[in-house]
Amino acid sequence: MKPERNTPCPCGSGKKYKRCCGSPSSGEVPSAEVLLTAGVCNFDCARDCASWCCGGATMITIDEIGKLYDVFPITVGFRKYTPIDAEHENFLEAIGIGTGRHFIVGDFIAGNWRSRRCAVLGGDNLCGLHKEGRKPIQCSLVPFCAIYPEERQDSVLIEQKKGAFSRCRGFQSSDKASCEVWRNGEFTDQHYGTAFSEFRSGLLRQKPFMMKILHELKRQTAFSDFLRGGGILEAAIPGYLLFDLLDAAGIAVVHRQIFIDRQKELVIRELQSSEKPIAVFEDCLIIAGRIQDESK
Repeated sequence: MKPERNTPCPCGSGKKYKRCCGSPSSGEVPSAEVLLTAGVCNFDCARDCASWCCGGATMITIDEIGKLYDVFPITVGFRKYTPIDAEHENFLEAIGIGTGRHFIVGDFIAGNWRSRRCAVLGGDNLCGLHKEGRKPIQCSLVPFCAIYPEERQDSVLIEQKKGAFSRCRGFQSSDKASCEVWRNGEFTDQHYGTAFSEFRSGLLRQKPFMMKILHELKRQTAFSDFLRGGGILEAAIPGYLLFDLLDAAGIAVVHRQIFIDRQKELVIRELQSSEKPIAVFEDCLIIAGRIQDESK
């Protein structure tokens, strides 16, 4: 099913679908221009052009909440994926839930996907978190995606080049030896291989939380709309799950209030800078207020 133009792109780039895989130029790049050699993926991140791929949000896992909650407002997002082979179907079943031809998989959204630019990009287009050594795993993995099998990452690369990364200079290197990152079904670059494994591990560990949240969302009209359409189903982290989630994420009890206070600040900043109401962030404020009232 085709996502709506203004919803987050299912590829996880953090950009709107119309500016990513749904852009007018998305089908204009032939595969031969992406894979310089059959069975080999070459990529060399041109970090000073990050404004093309670093939208207002990124996908993170439960293992990253503790190191990123002071930077991004964190919500929950569900996307639909169609398995491309038997192995992919097995993995989607392990991290999500099947519904017809699709599987619904949940992840944590760090940031505001409605914004065109990541909040931590400096004026030089360089990532502040990269400099601090706490860059999100998904950001370290682009233009690949851990939702799909490792042996199919060449197909992921091709699709990303057609959409989210159509203007990225990371594909332009002529030095094949120095920028090879994947060959014949496996990552040859340790950086990418580690990021791939870590993101998959986080998806597996967070499934119980995602299924509880999804169970609640099934009662809402938004869920039916999500099933019929595309894009993403976004929600605030439920208050009754928050402390269990923070425990699982490795956030100490003494830091719970710090988490809540900082998340409120970040959500308010996004609401104040937005020209339109953002329901999910308003829900975050309500939930945070209830938790604080109950703790008095």
